[in-house]
Amino acid sequence: MKRFTKKLLLSIHGQIGSAFLSVLALVGALVLTETLGSNFIEMAAILVLIRLVYRLTRGPKPVLTSASIRRRLGGVMVDELTILLALSASAFMLNWAVTNLTMGVYFAIDLLLQSTGMFLSRVTLAYLRERARVSKTLTFEKQAVIVGTGRQAQRLADRILDSPDVDTLLIGFLDYHKDYLWRYRDVPLIGRPEALEKLIATCQIDALIVAVEPPDLLRTRPLFELAERMGVTICFLPEPFRPKVARMRPGFMCGLPTVVYRAVPEDQSLLLVKALVDRIGALVGLLLAAPLMLATAMAIKLESRGPVFFRQERSGLNGKTFKLFKFRTMCADAEEKKDTLKEQNEMSGPVFKIARDPRITKIGRILRKYSIDEVPQFFNVLRGEMSLVGPRPPLPREVAEYDPWQHRKLSVKPGVTCLWQVNGRNQIDFEDWMRLDLEYIDHWSLWLDAKILARTIPAVIKGSGT
Repeated sequence: MKRFTKKLLLSIHGQIGSAFLSVLALVGALVLTETLGSNFIEMAAILVLIRLVYRLTRGPKPVLTSASIRRRLGGVMVDELTILLALSASAFMLNWAVTNLTMGVYFAIDLLLQSTGMFLSRVTLAYLRERARVSKTLTFEKQAVIVGTGRQAQRLADRILDSPDVDTLLIGFLDYHKDYLWRYRDVPLIGRPEALEKLIATCQIDALIVAVEPPDLLRTRPLFELAERMGVTICFLPEPFRPKVARMRPGFMCGLPTVVYRAVPEDQSLLLVKALVDRIGALVGLLLAAPLMLATAMAIKLESRGPVFFRQERSGLNGKTFKLFKFRTMCADAEEKKDTLKEQNEMSGPVFKIARDPRITKIGRILRKYSIDEVPQFFNVLRGEMSLVGPRPPLPREVAEYDPWQHRKLSVKPGVTCLWQVNGRNQIDFEDWMRLDLEYIDHWSLWLDAKILARTIPAVIKGSGT
């Protein structure tokens, strides 16, 4: 009954919010087209009635859903187009003094407001749900490894495996003493702690849970320092260490007291604001850049054969891969030609860069110079794979060559722009680039994000990209 009441209240709240945004869009359209008159109250009342009837016939609108961004936006567009048709029919039958231009402006404003409202609702409710859950128990919604196989480690595994509300996947155990086939409740022994560096670099580990027995506590310090350098969340039972970078806070996992070390920002209220700014900024950026994107797509197709967009696999948060979107700036067979150009690489480390790369097209040089090729990455931001500001996402083959301390740049969500891009880009060698990324992680704030965004604009206008 309590859950039903909560869902009912959320549904009513969502309908009232959508109706308010529609009326706000109607006011904006009437003002912009200079047709705000005596019919406004009648129009607003009919519009609210149309929305309520439409929603009752469609059922309650879910705020949180696992559907893709494209499907969610598509659903919003279908809903608002249906309501627009009903409102236009009402205007025709009731002889309202409105023009087709007014209705078109209303639709554009309403679609923008409803889409923004959807993202705000999703992010806010997701944050509140996560905060409520974390206040009860500490969980990792991804993949974790337990160090130790003794009584304490097995008791912790029991708690995780017997708690259906804990979305933690135990990859396996690491142990100092066992080096043979062993498993506990179908969770296998996957090696010795010395294999942790390779494990983190290759298996996308989100959390390391240290639950060794007291005699092994002193042997665990190198393991702790390695995980900290590589940016992996550490949950230690029962004694805390003194971290150099990670921040320590007490917590509970399945009722057991723990000390958590995270080498990334975790102020949930500030991270919520960052998430909202990301989604709204990306949506506004795509709307403003739509004419430029259309012109760019036409120019690319006219100059050379091949797709308009270039999709490339990149490593994101904790090494998880995603498809990064860019405008294609090279010839269609650029990847095949890369091996013949390796000796001309001008960057240190595993990164490949050539100032006068022969694979770049004429249009591509212009796009790179003014960073226009990066605009499609706003789609990655909307999908939640990137932020507006953060370390640039590397290629998986580059990550495979990282030193442990460099791996920590993957402990936060990658961004469209970063300190490296506003501090010289290719004039900075690879190690300094990595240090800039870690400096951003260690000193992150909303003010720092704002400064980087502000410095990005003149860098783009000056054409400092390559």
